[in-house]
Amino acid sequence: MATMLFKKISLKLDALSHFHFAPKPVIEDMSIQVNVPALAMKEVAPLAVSDAAMLAPEEIFHGKGNIKEEAELTKEERKRRRANQKRRFRRLKVLVHRIA
Repeated sequence: MATMLFKKISLKLDALSHFHFAPKPVIEDMSIQVNVPALAMKEVAPLAVSDAAMLAPEEIFHGKGNIKEEAELTKEERKRRRANQKRRFRRLKVLVHRIA
């Protein structure tokens, strides 16, 4: 008799608990992203480094025009550079002769 009452109560409790049961929302583990680089690099810097040390050379040097290697210059740029060097040398030579 007691076992029959226990089974009835158990069935009713199971039914009640199943009616009020709300499953956890499904969270997608993987997401597909298009046009993302295969390898993402993170810049790791020490905490004791100043911001000035983190600057790129282009951000530090504010020179005149583009600084190019000799092999990168066109024919006209090479001629212009050579003429400017000659002018500077002549001015320096004149100043040296005036002082001496």
